[in-house]
Amino acid sequence: MNKPFKKLKPVILSRPSLFLVICLLLSGSVNADENTSTTASPSTGSAVKSANDSLSESNFETGKVKTDIIPGLPPLRKLKKESSHFSTVKSGENSIAVKKPVLKELSNPGDLFLQAENYYHSGDLSDAQLNYNDFLKFHPNDPRIPQAIYRLGTIDFARQSYVSSLRLMDFLVFNHSSSSFAKRGLSVKGKCLFELKRFNEAEAVFDRVLKDNPDGALRWEALVFLGKINAKKADYKESLERLLEIEGKELDEDLKEEAHQQIEALIKEGLDKGQLVELSRQYLRQYPGDLALLRLMDYYRAERDSGSYQIVLEDFISRFPTHPKIEFFRRVQKRQKKDSRRVIRIGAVLPLSGERALVGQKVLQGIQLAFNQLSLVEKEKMELVVRDSGIGRDVNKMIEELAEDPNVVGIIGPILSGEVRESAKTLEQYQLAAFTPTASSPGLTELSPNIFRNALTRGIQARFLAEHAINDMGLYRFVILYPDENFGHQLRDEFTEHVKALGGTIVESLSYDRSQSDFKEQILKIGGVPDDKLKKIIMRHLKNGTRPKDLNDKGVFSRPVVEGGVFDEDEIEGLKVSMELNYDAIFIPGLYDKVGLIAPQLVFYNIEQVQLLGTNGWNSRELVDQARKYLGSALFVDGYFSNSRLPHVQKFKKEFFTTFGEEPPALSAQAYDSARIFIKLIRENAQNRIEILKRLPKIKDFPGVAGTTTILPSGESEKKLSRLRVRGHRIEEVE
Repeated sequence: MNKPFKKLKPVILSRPSLFLVICLLLSGSVNADENTSTTASPSTGSAVKSANDSLSESNFETGKVKTDIIPGLPPLRKLKKESSHFSTVKSGENSIAVKKPVLKELSNPGDLFLQAENYYHSGDLSDAQLNYNDFLKFHPNDPRIPQAIYRLGTIDFARQSYVSSLRLMDFLVFNHSSSSFAKRGLSVKGKCLFELKRFNEAEAVFDRVLKDNPDGALRWEALVFLGKINAKKADYKESLERLLEIEGKELDEDLKEEAHQQIEALIKEGLDKGQLVELSRQYLRQYPGDLALLRLMDYYRAERDSGSYQIVLEDFISRFPTHPKIEFFRRVQKRQKKDSRRVIRIGAVLPLSGERALVGQKVLQGIQLAFNQLSLVEKEKMELVVRDSGIGRDVNKMIEELAEDPNVVGIIGPILSGEVRESAKTLEQYQLAAFTPTASSPGLTELSPNIFRNALTRGIQARFLAEHAINDMGLYRFVILYPDENFGHQLRDEFTEHVKALGGTIVESLSYDRSQSDFKEQILKIGGVPDDKLKKIIMRHLKNGTRPKDLNDKGVFSRPVVEGGVFDEDEIEGLKVSMELNYDAIFIPGLYDKVGLIAPQLVFYNIEQVQLLGTNGWNSRELVDQARKYLGSALFVDGYFSNSRLPHVQKFKKEFFTTFGEEPPALSAQAYDSARIFIKLIRENAQNRIEILKRLPKIKDFPGVAGTTTILPSGESEKKLSRLRVRGHRIEEVE
């Protein structure tokens, strides 16, 4: 009877029992990393099967194999996708399918160890493991046993099966302590413990490696891991001291790079200002004194401590004149000396030249209007700084130029989604908030906690419509007719998600092509019927004394209902008929030109008594001119509605026209709101970047001209939109 394998205590083993113990180790740890109960068989045959079974476990995926895991070993390359041959291997009463090895030429093909080594160094870890296991079974007295055990442990480590690897290394270190592979195995044991977050045990192992191992590379590696362990324990000073011990030593380049990354992370995240000052004095003109000064500049910039910032900036330029970015910092220093005013600045990064200059200009006009409305006293304290990101200019350089000024506390822009993506790392580096009024691609704010937006996204519109339709209008069943384009797919998906979350149903979802002008195919699929066919259907039912099929979601989307008329054999006089539908509303997330064609065609096919829902793509005078007679039951939404009765919207419209001589577009309205939100925070004493980043996600129910706005913790905006309808010859706001 098999007994649960809990923990293997180290014992001195005779050679014949070696393979059995190794198999027990493997058998007892196949799924140990997943906290699955395991058993070890007392029979060698069952143990072989258990070891081989581990090859098929999900914890070995080709894409997850780590390379160059153990210093001094050839790199473990990813498995090659070669054609596989399978054979049956019998083990006791069991048999399993395993890959038949396809070997390269070997000087001694019969040597299992050489076969295993060949597979190991060519990256075929599965066949390597099979051959190492066979080698242990058939050659228990071979002097290469420690190396085979070590190899099996490194294979498990590469597969991230750390518990299994740890057991093998424990066995190797205890039973073959005089072997050079035991010393290597001790280092791998420490790494396993580190990966398993058993930091105290890992620290003891690496201390032992540091003290006893003659291999310099492994000692320095141990020091790096000891530094990491100190960092995990929040002992940042001790961690840094250990990591700095290896500075200047001849190390493997990967290990040196790993140590430098750890040092940079500690300086950036772990040390306070006092510790940074101490470090910069300890390493006056050498690494990492430069990192300490740069981090101090980050602190003072974010706090808007311009005096301290300039002192550290000058110190850095003096002490590190050959730094790669020295010319950049000299330009910053020159600008700082030229303008030492304590004015709070908002930056704007917009394309004011090139093909998108018109869009950039409209956004800038909205921002300028908000700053024009400041009082004379406020204009002495607040300032707008604009940078042109057009004509192939690097947006990150524009942001970096603004960000080096401690008085710049936030940025409006960039306006394109791609530029926002590119700027995420720079914004985080300088702890600067970017508030885009236009970029609408999904997921932008997920890129960084420093990205916020005030754009009217498709998600905002779909969510608002779904909530209003279900919660306020009592509509629950919907058909979607959407354009077969990216924006149409996004609006369909967003609307569907929110409708279902609110307990509604999507009865049907159909696409149409942008070039279409005849929508008969789609309308017939949702229950549309032309007049001549409708009359025939009614006549047939009246003659036969039958009733139309009941409505369902399997193709019967409509049925005729006779409301009046006189039936006389083959004729009906004064026929009045309506269509009963199995849905409440049709959501059409298209543009006004196609909606202007779809609406009258719905009526032509007798789909009339149904609510039509739309997005801001409907908000056009051309839709009114084209289809006003067919939009009596239509409702659509937008953020900015120029004919709104709200006083602050009318004030904005009037002042924009007075200043720029034209009606404000939605882009200008969204940019105006973005600037006013920044101004509101500054008025409420958000005097630096830290405060802006902290308070921006707390904006709630801001009375924007492009919709009442709340900024969510995610950086997205939530808006109460204008609900619009067509009445007569104009679009008006629903009360």
